[in-house]
Formats: sequence, C-alpha cells, structure tokens
Amino acid sequence: MATGFLADRQRLLWIVVLSLLLLTLVTQRNHNTNSDPRATLLVSQALVQHGTIQLDSLGEPLLQSYGYVIQQKNGHYYHYFPLGSALLATPVVAIANAAGVDMRQHEPTMQMIIVALCAIGILLLLYRTARLYLGRDASLALTALGWFGSAYASTLGTALWSHDLAVLFASLAIYLALRERPLTGKFALIGASLFLAYLCRPTMALLAPALLAFLMTRSWKTAIAAALVQGGLLMLFVLWSFHEFGQPLPDYYLPKRLEGTQFATALYGNLLSPARGLLVYSPFLLLPILCLPFLLWKQKRNLPLLILALGWPLLHYLTVSRFPHWWAGWSYGSRLMVDALPGLLLGTAVCLASLEKWRRPALALFAVLAAFSIFVNSYQGLYNTYALQWNAAPNIDEHPQLLFDWSYPPFLNTQHRQQERLDRFHLAVMPPLQGKVRITYDEPNAGFDGFSVIENGFRWTEGTASTLSFKLENASTLSGRLSLQAGFLGSQRLAVCLNGTLVFEGAYQGGERDIRIQVPAGLLHDGLNRLDFALPDAHPPGTADTRILGMAFHLLAVD
Repeated sequence: MATGFLADRQRLLWIVVLSLLLLTLVTQRNHNTNSDPRATLLVSQALVQHGTIQLDSLGEPLLQSYGYVIQQKNGHYYHYFPLGSALLATPVVAIANAAGVDMRQHEPTMQMIIVALCAIGILLLLYRTARLYLGRDASLALTALGWFGSAYASTLGTALWSHDLAVLFASLAIYLALRERPLTGKFALIGASLFLAYLCRPTMALLAPALLAFLMTRSWKTAIAAALVQGGLLMLFVLWSFHEFGQPLPDYYLPKRLEGTQFATALYGNLLSPARGLLVYSPFLLLPILCLPFLLWKQKRNLPLLILALGWPLLHYLTVSRFPHWWAGWSYGSRLMVDALPGLLLGTAVCLASLEKWRRPALALFAVLAAFSIFVNSYQGLYNTYALQWNAAPNIDEHPQLLFDWSYPPFLNTQHRQQERLDRFHLAVMPPLQGKVRITYDEPNAGFDGFSVIENGFRWTEGTASTLSFKLENASTLSGRLSLQAGFLGSQRLAVCLNGTLVFEGAYQGGERDIRIQVPAGLLHDGLNRLDFALPDAHPPGTADTRILGMAFHLLAVD
C-alpha cells in the first residue's frame, strides 16, 4: 500500500515538472529561434530533399536574408554553425516534410518541437544520474532545479541552439559511464555519444578525456573501446570535411576561435559579471564548486569523479574565456557555460548526498540560492522581454564594457530602467550636434535604438517602437521645424513624440514620404533629446526576413 502511494506521488510530481517544462516552452516570450539557430533546419531539409548540406537550391536572394548565419565557401552556400544539430534533426524534418511542412515558413515552430524533445531527454538523464547518489524526491528536486534554475531554461529552452543536442549527448555519455550495471554495447554508446556531443558543439571535445579517464577506473577495456569508437567516427568526419571543404574540419570547428586577447577579463566575466556570470545567474552551483574538492579529496579513489564533475567544467571555463567573443553576443546569462552544466549538476548531486554535520543550514542556504536561480533563469530569462533588449540598446557587441555594469543587470531590466540606462549612456558618449542638424541613417553621433542594421541608404525601425536620440547645443537658435524623410512598408500608422510630448500622427500607404513637423517652442532643448516613433502596424515583409518592420529611416533635419 505504502509502495503504491509513493509510486503514485512520484508519478504526480513528474507530471507537474514536465507540465511546467512544456508550459514554459510554449508560453515564453524570449524565443531565440531567429538568432544563431536560424537556418539550422534548412540544412536538415536540404539533407532530406537533396542529400547535401549545401543550401544553393534555396537561391541567393533568400539566403542573403539570413545574414551572418550563412557563409559562402568554395562557390557554395552553407550554414556557418556546427553541423550536428541539423544532422540529428533530419528525421524530424523528414516527417514534417512528408506532412507538407516547409522549414522556410515553419522553422521556428519546428525548432521548439525539437527543443521540447531534447528538454525531456535532458531531464530524464539528469534524474537518472542524480538517482545514482540521491533518493527519488531529492533527485527529482535537483532535476527541476537543474533545468529551471540554470541556462538550461534560459538558453536551451529558447531555441534549437547547438548546445541543446550537445548537452543531451554529453548527459547520456556521463550517465552511461557512471552506471555500473552491465549494458550490451555500452562502449559503442559512450563513444558515439561523445562524438555526437562534439559534432553539435566543438567545445564538447573537452569532455572526452575527463570521461574516458573516469571510465578507465571502472573498466579499462570499455574506456579503450569507447575511445576507438569516438576516434573512428572523428576520422570519418575529417575525411568527409576534406571531401566537402578541402580542409580537415569545417571553419567553426577550427581552433582559430581561441585567439581572444581578453583572457583575464573573460575569466571574471564568465563567472561573476552581472551580464554573463555563471555564479550570478545560478548561484546554487557554488555548492559543488566549493564543496566537491574537499569531499572527494578525502577519498583519493574518487579523484577521477572530481575530474569529471569539476575538472572538465573548469577546463571548459578556461577555454571559452579564450574566445574573442566570450560574452556570446546577444545572449542572456552564462550561455557559453551551459555545455559544462552536466558536470556541475553531477557534482551537485554528489555534494547533496554527502552533507552530514551541516546538513540543515547548508540546505537552507542552498534553497535560497536555488529560488533566486529559478527566478533569474525561468522567469526573467523567459518572460521579461527587456532582459533581452538589454543587449540591443546599446549594442553590447559594440560596447562590451557594459557587461560589467552592476547598476543595470539584465535580469533586473524593465522598460523604465532600460530607458534610464540608454539616456545615461547617450549622455556619456554622444557629442552634441551644432548648427543646422542633419541626422542621416548612418549618423555616428546619434542613437538608433529599436532600429535594425544599416542598409543601402536607410535603416528600418524594428518592432513597433523605436527611438532616435541626439544631443543638441544652442537649441534655442533652432526654429523647431523637423523634416523626416522615410519610407513605409505597406499600410502604417505613425505617431511621433519629442521628449515625451506627442508632436505628430499620420497614416501612410507605403512608399517614400517627406514629413514636416512643427514642434512647440522650447520642446527641443540643450542636452539629450529623444524622438520616439510608434508604428503599431509594423509587420514582417513577407519573405524569409522575419523582422518586424515599419519605417525605413533616411534623414531627419532639424532647423
């Protein structure tokens, strides 16, 4: 009777955890499917329909709309990012194609379906790994925390990043290595999992030596056989790369990506910065980092486990800190450290199982840190849109020093704080415009917040609200006449506010326009001025370009 009750209770808890997982995947507001993962499933579709990873059949105009994720090499078009995710997603895309679903129109939805499958797999493997050290309830609690309180939720749960399947196969390799019960073909599964993790994410190559060293202490025959399987698959990959690209590895896999010159800065940034710090976004991971060395050092025979649970994450941390772009662009939290989480969560399970004398106070502190981690990753990371806007304005790739600004951490960003942060930034860096003011689409001394990239003679507003900021000197000499030269994408309504005051409303049916606006005396002033454009009818242009566009800005003249 008691056993049946416990089984029913455990089943109910699993239903709750999986329901919350699927709920966050469906209802979140911070999808990243149009970031680096974009076009991943186009490669899968090319494999299904043409038997190649080349994307030439899609045509140059369409491919150019995908921007930096597409590269041209040896006369062909390719997806720039790692091949593994596209290859492993091919069966799902084949089924979707058979049902009439084309990745050119439905890639974001298909990405999230595959993300859901990956997430369930990661949760199950995390639970099975934790069960090697903890009871059922504690294992399920750690499983929930491992997802909702880390970059698993705020990164893996937002798009089909190269990290998703890499973490899945790394978790599988770790679980199989730790599991002591015999399993037919275990060496082949471990070797293949290590290779597939690397194929999805090249930095996963660092897992192999740590895991194989641990496996040597369990069964040297299994370790050697697994290494041979991984090595054989890697050799086939090299031969294929020579055939496809004429070089031993595709560009993304080459070590040239480790040529960063800000190593010390990146070490601090990846661990403790308010924008990318692992221990800032998931402070509960302090437990394995601080406790695991002491726990396992007392038992020298467990040194290989220490190498796997902490040594591998440490090596990964040192490696990603060598990247020139160590902050991972427009990311949220510690995205580049997500690959090492299987090791750190293993260490967390080991530490929780070993707590004795200080168990109650340690668990109380751990619970507080866990609650904060869940708030930061699953609530702010998935539902606070301003947490992602933090990267865009100011552009964090152009101003990486802002990664260390504790006054405005991304996880506390709001509409008010975002505007306050922008105004403070513009006041600090923007020189004043003098005389007759002519602000072109590429003016370096103006702030284009909520605008897209510079194109041929214009830049689009992106989204339904954009802001042009500029600083004036001797504003009293200006008459207060504004002349806005812009084009519109189809039918658009436009409202313009100057420094918080509505100065213009109009509606346009596409085409180029020269809009004249007379503003009240004194509304333009010395210092920072903000011109806000509201375009509630902004929409995608109807091509593979999924940006929300409204107005193509050419010039603003202030007389």
